[in-house]
Amino acid sequence: MIPQTLGALAGFLALVAPGIVFELRRERRRGRHQETAFREASRVALGSLVFTLTAVLFMTAVQAAGARLFVSPAAWLTRGEAYAREHLTLIVVTVAVELALACALATGWEAVLARRRGEAATVQQRSAWAQALRADRPPGSRAWAHAQLENGTSFYGYVRSYTPSGPLAERELVLEGEALTCEKEEETKVIGEEWRRVVIPAAKITYLRVTYLDAMTGETLPTPHAK
Repeated sequence: MIPQTLGALAGFLALVAPGIVFELRRERRRGRHQETAFREASRVALGSLVFTLTAVLFMTAVQAAGARLFVSPAAWLTRGEAYAREHLTLIVVTVAVELALACALATGWEAVLARRRGEAATVQQRSAWAQALRADRPPGSRAWAHAQLENGTSFYGYVRSYTPSGPLAERELVLEGEALTCEKEEETKVIGEEWRRVVIPAAKITYLRVTYLDAMTGETLPTPHAK
């Protein structure tokens, strides 16, 4: 079912937001698992329902205690559109408070579960390539890589570009530089003056070594410490 009006769309997003918040925070600590779209959507919907109902019950208790801060569901159902037109601002405030409270409940409950399971660390949603070639690269430096291929050939060069994620068979690594070097069968040859770049399929790489050179001087920089 697709929402047909802006209000319906906003209401739909408000209903599913708490479940999405919970799932996004959970993935930061546990990583993403391969599963069907139906199962993932069902878990988001169930989580949103639980957190939304909890928030609504809390707001209803506040309203029952005498604090007239939110809309009256009974009056809204009785008077319909007339009540909505007269209390539009109050309705917007009520929905905003409910959404904020439900998302806060989702965040808090996820933190409680993570502490009970000992999942304090954050799981980075990036590949080892992206970590080594981009995230760990010091400012003002360039990544210098040694790619060892499965046939024994090695290439040395500055990292021009790469495929940061996805299946290994679909990734590629591009090396460049005047010092671009090819090493094969104990013969080492600098090919950077003849060839501008070399494109290497990731599936052919047995291992990849990376260091960081100063972009101005070419000197090797200290390896960054893991955070």
